[in-house]
Amino acid sequence: MAILTIHSHVACGHVGNAATVYPLQRMGHEVWPVHTVLLSHHPGHGGWHGSSVAADDITAVLKGLGTHGVLERCAAVLTGYLGAVAVGEVVLAGWHDVRTANPNAIIACDPILGDEAEGLYVPDALTAFYNDHAVPAADVVFPNRFELALLSGHDVRDVTGAVAAARAIMARGPSTVVATSIPAGQDLATVLVTNDGSWATVTPRLTTPVKGAGDVLAALWLGYVLDDANTATSALGRAVSDVFGMLERAADELLQELPLPTYTPTHQAPRFSATPIKF
Repeated sequence: MAILTIHSHVACGHVGNAATVYPLQRMGHEVWPVHTVLLSHHPGHGGWHGSSVAADDITAVLKGLGTHGVLERCAAVLTGYLGAVAVGEVVLAGWHDVRTANPNAIIACDPILGDEAEGLYVPDALTAFYNDHAVPAADVVFPNRFELALLSGHDVRDVTGAVAAARAIMARGPSTVVATSIPAGQDLATVLVTNDGSWATVTPRLTTPVKGAGDVLAALWLGYVLDDANTATSALGRAVSDVFGMLERAADELLQELPLPTYTPTHQAPRFSATPIKF
């Protein structure tokens, strides 16, 4: 299936579109990447170079896809790093065009605002934009723990708190929330909340400096969901298992980037599975 990905791009490393396009292609999907920034590498490594893509240029690319007559084939849009409200407004217009061409398309939003280590790393105006416009218009939202708390206004300390925060976000529009980096005792959980229930996939904590795991997870979950043989819950187990395998290798081999070039989708029973959350 065809997936439009609107995200950052780095020449070296695996974050943003450099983390989402290849694994989706390995899964057999057609991917249309549109870049919001062009950087030498992830800024977290320091000493980066590059620049943002102008909102008008992003508009031109998105409108060009419509003129090309392919939006009817777009099964999903995955939106990641925006960087500025002006880019966000352009992206919302792109969502509208895709939904007009294919009302069944899934709009998936990874609200990249910050994380535990660095705090907020986008302008305050962009947080307001996500709260007021992007999140309510999305079908699926992929926040990390920091972003989940920020967008919901809830204190998220554990899986139970994550579910409550996710439901607060869902009350504003989205039908699904996939939240990452949720504390689960000594481990970490990825929490899935839908209108049908809530589930968690729990993995050991790993120590590694690599970036982009959340970007890959969002792409893989969406890619597995678009496979008719999978549900949202089984997609969670598969996506988490795939990403954990990459992180485990990165930690064992002291890698500085995710070992994405060797990625192979999970065809056997996943290492981790999603289990219902009981209160």
